Amino acid sequence: MKDFSIARLDDADDGIVVVSVEGQVGIEEAAQVSKFFEELEREGVIWVIVSLKGVDFISTAGVGALLYAVGGSRKRGGEIVFIEFSPKTKAVFEFLDLHDFIVTAADKEGGLSIIKEIKSGARPRNG
Repeated sequence: MKDFSIARLDDADDGIVVVSVEGQVGIEEAAQVSKFFEELEREGVIWVIVSLKGVDFISTAGVGALLYAVGGSRKRGGEIVFIEFSPKTKAVFEFLDLHDFIVTAADKEGGLSIIKEIKSGARPRNG
């Protein structure tokens, strides 16, 4: 299993930030996830694409930290799009029946497209 990490991979066009989460996201790591998104919020970032392909395990605390970040982004007029779910992460999100609440895409290009649609008003947000 990989060590936990959360990192800013890329600043795409129009203020969209791409983030990668890897390893195990338990209670302690959930606190780090929250801090990471709070820092993005302080920077004024409201449009984020989050890759979960490297996540080996995610606890309910980890999911909660991600959902809290979604809520914060939406409050400020933005959105978080989740991409590249690992099989284990996909199973947890499906078990928790979050498909109506979160916005997902297959990959970065899909995430960028969805955010552009939301920004233009052409696509309603989930949740």
